[in-house]
Amino acid sequence: MKNTIRGLLAATALASLATTAFAEDVQGVIGGLPTELKAQYDGAPQKVLPSAWDNFTPPPKPWKWCHSESYQGNPWRVTVTKELKRLVDGLIADGTVSSFEVSDSNNDASQQINQIRAFIDKKCSIITSIPGSATALDDAIDAAAKAGIPFITAAGSVTSPNAINVDSNYARWGYDMMMAIGKAEPDGGSCCRRSPPIRRRSTRCGRPAAKAASSQRPSPRLAGRRR
Repeated sequence: MKNTIRGLLAATALASLATTAFAEDVQGVIGGLPTELKAQYDGAPQKVLPSAWDNFTPPPKPWKWCHSESYQGNPWRVTVTKELKRLVDGLIADGTVSSFEVSDSNNDASQQINQIRAFIDKKCSIITSIPGSATALDDAIDAAAKAGIPFITAAGSVTSPNAINVDSNYARWGYDMMMAIGKAEPDGGSCCRRSPPIRRRSTRCGRPAAKAASSQRPSPRLAGRRR
C-alpha cells in the first residue's frame, strides 16, 4: 500500500501505445538504467512508452485533488484511500492543495466514467484513480487530458495514451518472490498460492514467473492454488 501511495505522488509514467520510434527511445532509456532498476522491467506486461505530459504546465496553486475509486469493499482499498487523504491533507495544510474529493463507483465502470466526467466539470486539477477497467475509462481519461487534467492510476493500468499509469511489474514480483522463498528454505518445502475470487493482473502475471523461478531451484515447490 505504501508503494502504491509513493507511486501516486511520484507519478511514474507507464503510458501506452505510441510510435515504434518512441518505443525504441524508451527501451534505450531502460537499457541505460542501473542493473537493479533495469531488472524491474524484465517481462513487464505493460507497454512502457513516453508520457503524453512531457510539456505539461500545472495550473497555479492551490490545486483541487480528486480521487476516482472503483471499489471500497475491502480493508486494503479503504486503507489506501485513508492514507492518500492523510498525505493530501498535508498538502492542504501547506497551501499546495485546496480540497480533496473522493468518488466510489462500487465496481460499476459506467458509474466511474460518470464520476470522472463530473470531476472534469468541477475543474479538478488532478484526478488519481484505482480504475475498475483497463479500457472502459479511456474516453473519459482522454476528455480529462483535453481539459488539461492529468489522470494518474495506481494498482491497475489503463490503455489510454493520455493516462499516467503507476503500476508494478507482477511478472518480476512473482519471480523474485519464489527465488527469495527458495533461498530462505534451501532444504525443501512447498508453497501454496492463494488467489482472490476475482483474479487481478498480479495473479495472472505473477503465476508464470513464479513457476519459472521454482523450476530453477530445488525448493520450494509451487504446490497449487487456493481460493
